[in-house]
Amino acid sequence: MVAVRRINVFISSAMTELEYDREIVQQALLEMNVNPVLFEVFPAMSQSPSESYLDEVRNCDIFAILLWKSLRPAVLKEYTEALVWNKPILIFVKSLIDNEERESELKNFLSELMARSQQYVIRRTTYKRYRSISDLRTAIRESIAAEIAKFYREPISTLNREEMYQLGTSIIRYAQKRLYLFQRTPSIILGARDYLANDKTKYSYEKEFVDTLFLWITENYMNPNKELLYLFSADATRKEIEEKSLAQNKTYIDKLKESINDLKEIEANSAFRFRIRIIDVPISGPLIIGDNRYAFWLLGSDQAVSISQENEKICDILVRMLKTCSQRSLSEEDICHALGVS
Repeated sequence: MVAVRRINVFISSAMTELEYDREIVQQALLEMNVNPVLFEVFPAMSQSPSESYLDEVRNCDIFAILLWKSLRPAVLKEYTEALVWNKPILIFVKSLIDNEERESELKNFLSELMARSQQYVIRRTTYKRYRSISDLRTAIRESIAAEIAKFYREPISTLNREEMYQLGTSIIRYAQKRLYLFQRTPSIILGARDYLANDKTKYSYEKEFVDTLFLWITENYMNPNKELLYLFSADATRKEIEEKSLAQNKTYIDKLKESINDLKEIEANSAFRFRIRIIDVPISGPLIIGDNRYAFWLLGSDQAVSISQENEKICDILVRMLKTCSQRSLSEEDICHALGVS
């Protein structure tokens, strides 16, 4: 019989302040056959407690934080680590009554959280208030059940090129730690598919994809916790340039070279955590991988279909595969020569 791994939920809170609440959460999770990860149940540790807690945050499936009057530095550090590792975050805030008051650190934290509630950086955050133990138990059970359901979510598909690019744009926006992309012809270098067309609105969705990718790169390449690998086919790109007669347009080629130069500078400035590479072996595509969602495309016409699923394990497998397909770093001149525009 194959053992089924239980979901691990890390519980973070001020321990003495919410001691009984933590017990209720632990009981609720055990009743759901979910593994609660709390300090109270940690075995003896050879490393420092703070490092052990952060290791548990990195390895957990879901991160839950209980807040009431204070925000301890250790709790904030655990929350930040969960954000970095793009964990689903459940925030449960105990309501105040009578003369109860929150400390300034927690007030500021909650204010910032509300201000950012419409931003994609906390897309995977669930925020709920409670006061009674009954409310907490219900909130925990509903929130955990909703997150567990995502582990078994069916793949989604798109039915046309516009939806395909909108899906890719969404994956880029929500990526918190990594992006791995393969396009046979690199829109990040060539630009959106309109190229030199008069009607710039026809492929506006592809332009949004390219603009979103450039924005993600420029905002994140100096962050040591972020990573990008962008792969493309030199043969397919050279053929595209020839078929579109782009090599004869000096303005376009100058812009293309400028894009390559900008990307090579980003490579160097990011200590090569952000990399652009010509792929070694032919694979189908496009393919895009974020933190926990991947998407791949079938066919290359306007009727292209894409399949996508939220599955971190498959994302990790695809990332390992793409890493083995990438060549050594090439200079700007080498890339231009490979594309036939030197």
